[in-house]
Amino acid sequence: MTISKAAQDYHERMFPGCQSKLLDTDPEFIERFDNFAFDEVVSQVRLDDRTAMMSHLAFLIDIISVNVPFIGYPRSLNALRCVNEAAGK
Repeated sequence: MTISKAAQDYHERMFPGCQSKLLDTDPEFIERFDNFAFDEVVSQVRLDDRTAMMSHLAFLIDIISVNVPFIGYPRSLNALRCVNEAAGK
C-alpha cells in the first residue's frame, strides 16, 4: 500500500512541508491514516479547508482519548498539546 496522490496533495495543502516522523517508524499506519483522512474522507464529503482541518483534529483527539489507558495521562496531555498547536490555539 502507498499513500495516494490525492492524499499527498491534500496533506501538503493542509500541512505545507510537514512530514510525520511516524512515516519512518510506522509507515504502514501513516499510509492507512493519510489515505483515509486525506483522501477517502475528503473525497466523500465536500468541506472547506477550515472545517476539514477541524474534523481531522477532532479525529485525533478521539484517538488520543481512547488511548489514555494505554499511553498514560502525561503522554495524553502532551499529545493534546500537539493537537492544539496544530490547530493554532
